Amino acid sequence: MPSKAEIRQQTMQQLTAMSVPDRRRASDELYQQLWALPAYQQAKTIATTISGGFELATRPIIERAQADGKIVAVPQTLPHRQMAFHVMDETTTLARTKFGLMEPQDNQIVDPAAFDLLVVPGLVFASTGERLGFGGGYYDRYLPKTTGVKVALALPAQQTAQPTWPVDPFDILLDAVLAANLE
Repeated sequence: MPSKAEIRQQTMQQLTAMSVPDRRRASDELYQQLWALPAYQQAKTIATTISGGFELATRPIIERAQADGKIVAVPQTLPHRQMAFHVMDETTTLARTKFGLMEPQDNQIVDPAAFDLLVVPGLVFASTGERLGFGGGYYDRYLPKTTGVKVALALPAQQTAQPTWPVDPFDILLDAVLAANLE
């Protein structure tokens, strides 16, 4: 069995190598699936990330949710591998972190229990709900505090039927893994 680090590295290489037209087509398919979800349509408060680099772009998710009148919050990393999600709007101040990610520096913090829907990032997602994240453990610590629907959007390189990595007892299962199919 390959190590988590090996799987992460391989997935990042595959995501980076994805052609622009394939990425655009897969991303659009994932956005359409997300917007069609009853959990999205009924959600008043949504958590997502500000994507970076090879990740699925989240700006279309943020902009659509805001246009749909939803409260959108994005994470700020804190000491001890903790996170706080701040409301994202035109008044939010963003700054680049040491990880190279853009994070909110201000605005209202949303209580974890207030989220109706969380778009959870990661590198690999099993259709059975397991996720392999980036290795920091931030979401492993945050997700147990939430009751909202936890969904992942998986580009082709991020999809697997079953986990090919060791699953830890503290890993929180996702409620849905939306998968793009390029066939």
